[in-house]
Amino acid sequence: MLPKKQLSGAQKRKKRKHDDQLAESQKGALHKFFVSSSTVDVNEVQGQEYDHGQQEHDHNLNVEDEVNEDGPMDDRVRQENLHPSSDHENSNGAELDGSGLPIYDPRTWDNLDNSKRDILIEKGPVRELNLVFPKDAIGRHFSYAYYSRDLTNGESVDRKWLVYCKHGDKVYCFCCKLFKSNKSKKLREHESSVEHLTNMNTWNEVRLRLSKNRTIDDDMQREISNEKERWRQVLVRIVSVVKFLAKHNLAFRGSNEKLYQDNNGNFLDTVEMIAEFDPVMQEHIRRIKSKEIHNHYLGHNIQNELISLLASAVKNYILKIKLDLNVADVRGQGYDNGSNMKGHTKDVQNHLLQINPKTLYMPCACHSLNLIFCDMTKSCRQAISFFGNII
Repeated sequence: MLPKKQLSGAQKRKKRKHDDQLAESQKGALHKFFVSSSTVDVNEVQGQEYDHGQQEHDHNLNVEDEVNEDGPMDDRVRQENLHPSSDHENSNGAELDGSGLPIYDPRTWDNLDNSKRDILIEKGPVRELNLVFPKDAIGRHFSYAYYSRDLTNGESVDRKWLVYCKHGDKVYCFCCKLFKSNKSKKLREHESSVEHLTNMNTWNEVRLRLSKNRTIDDDMQREISNEKERWRQVLVRIVSVVKFLAKHNLAFRGSNEKLYQDNNGNFLDTVEMIAEFDPVMQEHIRRIKSKEIHNHYLGHNIQNELISLLASAVKNYILKIKLDLNVADVRGQGYDNGSNMKGHTKDVQNHLLQINPKTLYMPCACHSLNLIFCDMTKSCRQAISFFGNII
């Protein structure tokens, strides 16, 4: 009888690694057979979701391409899962990346710096409500039902990591988009993978440390936060000075644009007066005099910019009160044939259609007629020779 064949060292290490991963994925599996009275947070059941049986009956979706399968809205979609927190509502769109796009847009996540990435991790993903998901050629589309998942023990779990991007009609895994470049093929396989659970744990740990100021660079983060608040307070006082001078129709500038010098104008004189009593402006002027900062926002450029912004806000408010135009009442839109106007992906036509789907686009009749005459003229030799110098 031949002796039993022994595995090589590499095969033993591979087998041991597989057994360790299997044991790690089975941690807490017993809890799946007990029903809790409330909806379970997805962060509390990360260790339970590695399901080898694949006994659940909701749809398996491709993260990028197969997400458009038609799924009905049922009781599994909890109302609380669809509403973002108040922090998201207040901050959504307030933080922008270098290209002017909000940091909550998944298209910007590959190019975020560390500070904006920390803000995104701390705030978490944002879900937009009342979206009309576009359908593909065979009528499939994304559904709010995919934000929830039913476990085998009857518990409903919110997929907080699932993010839908209306630009391009795609969905992303929040934590894996930030901490990993490659995405798994299907939601079911993806959320049960060791890679997803590892990235989910990384997200939760960093978010917890940021919320409690326990990161490695917590002192720097605290200093940045204090500096942002200080600049907000400085700008509030500068805007108040601009409003006061504009309200009383007073000149801003003098023959000199330096602090604490003669004839430096009403704006700088008012700033000097505020600094006598206000510690925020006092500290700001101290930094300017000691040359600790170069951008002090007291020059004529910021004055003109603030005047323009305030005037624009007042003008828009007057027009809104006087005209009270409602975009929902528009039934058509027409422009010339410029791509920045008629474009159906991200231009003016698309912006109006997102607000009101009834604003059907038609090209400008006069401009189209001019184009027709140009083409007709170019097709006739006599016209080309006659109008040659013009054309």
